Amino acid sequence: MSVVEDFARCARLRMVELDWFRAAGVSGAQLVGYRVDPVAIGYAQFRLLYPKREPVDLGFEVRRARVQFLARNRFIPGWDPRADAAETVPALVIPAFEDGALVDLVAWHPKTGRIASLDRRAGWLAGPAPEPDAPLVVFADPLPWLAACRAGVVVVHESLARPFLLAQPAIQAADVDHGEKLQAMLAKVRLPRIVVPAFPHETARKAA
Repeated sequence: MSVVEDFARCARLRMVELDWFRAAGVSGAQLVGYRVDPVAIGYAQFRLLYPKREPVDLGFEVRRARVQFLARNRFIPGWDPRADAAETVPALVIPAFEDGALVDLVAWHPKTGRIASLDRRAGWLAGPAPEPDAPLVVFADPLPWLAACRAGVVVVHESLARPFLLAQPAIQAADVDHGEKLQAMLAKVRLPRIVVPAFPHETARKAA
């Protein structure tokens, strides 16, 4: 089954999830891809600013599904034949796009903070590109990212996100603790094992 088909099988959010998001400062418009929140600025002002084309990323929508979290920040949906029904939990499912195409799904379990991807293709969740010369905002989890209309990124796989973050001229963390965690993550570099071939004279000496 493709990522698109798996996303289509995810259920729409229920009122209980919408209420939870609303209490956390995330409107229904933000959950379906709006880059500017009409609730926050008021619908009258929103219509004045965007009289013709609304600022929305079509195809983006936070949904829900039962998933089984696996090792290495991977997950499989509950309908997958490989899933163990006893190990599945209700999670929020967020689509990850690359150049406008849906490339992966990210499952997030707010109670435990677990975050994982379906195909390990999305190293991070990202929204609209930041302003030129502005630091890249890195959020600790998807909730404040959604509240900010996805203006920044959320790390999903450290190993995949590390080169991308290292290439940024500046990064803005949520707070000091989060900044220290990001610094530790970026400094965690696994060097390859280095081998040296046997020198000709050493080989000759051993043969003699």
